[in-house]
Amino acid sequence: MQRNFALAGPEGKTGPADDPFARTVRWTGDGSVERAVAALAGADLRCAHFADPAFFADEARGLNLCRLLRERVNLLWSARLADVPGRELLRAMRLAGCQRVVVSRDGEPAAEEIPRLRGFGFDYAFVPSDGEKEAGHAAYTVAEREAVAGELPGLHAVQFDLAVAYFNARRYGDVMRPLGKAMTLRFPANELCLNLLACLSAARHYPDVAAGLLIQADYGWPHPVVMRNRRLLRSWLESGGDVRGVRLVLEAEGRAVPAR
Repeated sequence: MQRNFALAGPEGKTGPADDPFARTVRWTGDGSVERAVAALAGADLRCAHFADPAFFADEARGLNLCRLLRERVNLLWSARLADVPGRELLRAMRLAGCQRVVVSRDGEPAAEEIPRLRGFGFDYAFVPSDGEKEAGHAAYTVAEREAVAGELPGLHAVQFDLAVAYFNARRYGDVMRPLGKAMTLRFPANELCLNLLACLSAARHYPDVAAGLLIQADYGWPHPVVMRNRRLLRSWLESGGDVRGVRLVLEAEGRAVPAR
């Protein structure tokens, strides 16, 4: 707990976090961004959620946070916003590890806001003030993911996004190049990298390799997609698997931070 920032468990809960690798960051005043980053750096996290829209309303404060995160913390995160920021802040957020933004306001997005978000490859949603209906977005095409990787070639998260896009498009021969880059650049959610390798192994008919990779992934962060794929693999084996000619199809997941 910091004086001006608080790290809590998953949003809507109190007490110890169900997920030891994720925290919600709540802003409680006008205080030190450095303290918030220091708390995150010392918490051994994979992901975080910045829960207060007012924080990023101050562009200078948001840019400072992003600079400090890039310098001190290798983290994937999401943020709740009151409006879609300009390109400078969006770029800084993406480079600092932001994967997802949720814009909480009434009214339709302005024409230029969606391309601005998609240009940096954000997962995004628009939520009205009553919170009843969330407007999501169309899936990214491979071409869009390639464009984002060209815009931000040194960012692990966009390389991983591209690897997932290639896998989902069944371009299996293209997966390893961006996936290898993501791992070399220290993509924080290594469990998702192992999961994607398991998906690729299953697609190439190496279920034993896929099983070993999923076991490795399950040793770390208990990401839901790893648990789902382990259940799928178990069910596939129990039903006869290759003996019946049934293909093993596992689920690739590109998002580390949960929907909020």
